[in-house]
Amino acid sequence: MVVEILKSFGLSEYEAKALLALLSRGVLTAKEISEIARIPRTSVYDVMNSLVSKGLVEVFGKPLKFKALSSDEIIDLLSKKVKKNLEILRRELPKIGEEIEEVKVYRNEVVVEKLKDLVVRSESIVALITFIPRWLAEILNMSNARKVVISSNPDVVKASMRYRLWKNFNISHGLIIFDNERVIFIFMNDEKIGILSESFGAVQFSKMLVDSVLEVID
Repeated sequence: MVVEILKSFGLSEYEAKALLALLSRGVLTAKEISEIARIPRTSVYDVMNSLVSKGLVEVFGKPLKFKALSSDEIIDLLSKKVKKNLEILRRELPKIGEEIEEVKVYRNEVVVEKLKDLVVRSESIVALITFIPRWLAEILNMSNARKVVISSNPDVVKASMRYRLWKNFNISHGLIIFDNERVIFIFMNDEKIGILSESFGAVQFSKMLVDSVLEVID
């Protein structure tokens, strides 16, 4: 039972048995620990070195002898370790929850309505679209936001900084960044599909992609 409890604190089975042997017998050599705890002679020094590195056992003399901390000291040391680990969990676990990336997928008319909502609510819009169809141009023209448009037909979006792609496209794919906080990736072939993300990584990647395209155009 005690061995299993010690194992729950990160000790191996051999380490737990060696520690108990020292607590029950006092100072022991590696050979004696091997015999009492039934640890293979080839493993005993590795086991003891590990216990020493964990601060649970002291080593001294020639030939080497080992002595465990007192039971109170061991309990205190393990308690501090548990407290430290709990503090790390208390600090880090909420961050993991915050980092979960939520991606939403919209299709067809739902994409249209979502784009209208995003465009109307945004103060800045950056659109990189291979070809802007009429319905999307109408949505983008609904807003007085600051707009940067990169496309093979950027002139369909009024009151915007316009950059023309180096060739005409017969497909309508791309992305739109809203207020540098969210991005929607758009695919428009047989059906309209929008993938919306508010993750920092997705937005930063999209901005890098836009910057790379602008460098080529310039």
